[in-house]
Amino acid sequence: MKNLSYKILAVILAIFVWYFVVGEERAELALSVPLELINIPRDLIVVNNLTQGIEIRVNGPRSLVRDLATKNLTKSLDLSHTRPSTIGFPITSEGIPLPRGVKITRINPTQVIVVLQKLMIKKVTLRPRISGKPAPGYEIESIQINNEQVEIAGPQDVVENLETLYTKPIDIHGLKSNLKQRTYLDFRNHQIYLVKEVPLEVQVTIRKTKNNKE
Repeated sequence: MKNLSYKILAVILAIFVWYFVVGEERAELALSVPLELINIPRDLIVVNNLTQGIEIRVNGPRSLVRDLATKNLTKSLDLSHTRPSTIGFPITSEGIPLPRGVKITRINPTQVIVVLQKLMIKKVTLRPRISGKPAPGYEIESIQINNEQVEIAGPQDVVENLETLYTKPIDIHGLKSNLKQRTYLDFRNHQIYLVKEVPLEVQVTIRKTKNNKE
């Protein structure tokens, strides 16, 4: 009798699963799936833009498809054992976690290009960039920055030719007194970054012009 109860329960569960996976009304949904680059060698850097990810279309039971819209799906690309080069990765459904009964019907693009370059680390000189002029009768006496050099990292073909980095523009328009301001580097889309984040502060000293003193 006990075994019979288990068999009846199994049949009920099977019917229940069949209803939600097969019998439920099916639906289609387009999803945007970001790419996740994993196992990037420490001496390499990806230099092309992959932020758009891929687009997929899924088909399955309406309730399961609807739930996928709230999931954080990703597609991983394993870059281990790569070298500086341009690599085409075929994009398939493998590695995209989907519930049973949901299938991918379309993937775009079907290949993703990854451009890898040698990573270079180097120290460069910092220069403050000033915007505007002091008020009439005043002039800049000195401009100082608290860190004269920083260590940057980025693609070798960019970093090896880079000797100086400038800050974001510091507005001194109409200034009559000294200014001390927190600032940031202007990387100019060079795909470079600081090896170690350091606070940058610029001190602009203003003085009266000679004519103004008189």
